[in-house]
Amino acid sequence: MAYAKWAGKRLPTEAEWEFAARGGKAGKPFVWGDEFRPGGKWMANTHQGHFPDKDSGADGYVGLAPVAQFPPSPYGRYDMAGNVWQWTTDYRPDYYQQLVSAGGVARNPHGPEIPFDPDQPTEHKKVQRGGSFLCPDQYCSCYIVGTRGKGEISTGTNHLGFAA
Repeated sequence: MAYAKWAGKRLPTEAEWEFAARGGKAGKPFVWGDEFRPGGKWMANTHQGHFPDKDSGADGYVGLAPVAQFPPSPYGRYDMAGNVWQWTTDYRPDYYQQLVSAGGVARNPHGPEIPFDPDQPTEHKKVQRGGSFLCPDQYCSCYIVGTRGKGEISTGTNHLGFAA
């Protein structure tokens, strides 16, 4: 968030991230469509091989890849799945249920004012989306557009970043 502020930008809300990732492909599990590897083609930097110690690099990269090595989303956004998890500005597991309970779903919901995780109520968390190069497809659903992770806001790792 500090970098975004310095650059005169901001991180997206979770809803904005999902809109950009889907690129008009509502209902499709992946940014690029229905299949994880359409026609056998790698569409994102993912983990192949024995997790966590051996990434075979079958997708062309062992570990982190340079940005924009795979096709962009329909809206021209690169790496919306794979490579690094991407931070968003909001987190509250019951936020969308609260919207429904209040009488429907908002258009472009801005996210909750205060992050809250009932499992760790004193931690300030944000949503992470898109999966990373450490997520193997054998048991990881992180590349599916609707999947989300969460993290405490001071978390920093080599597989966590943001969409530009």
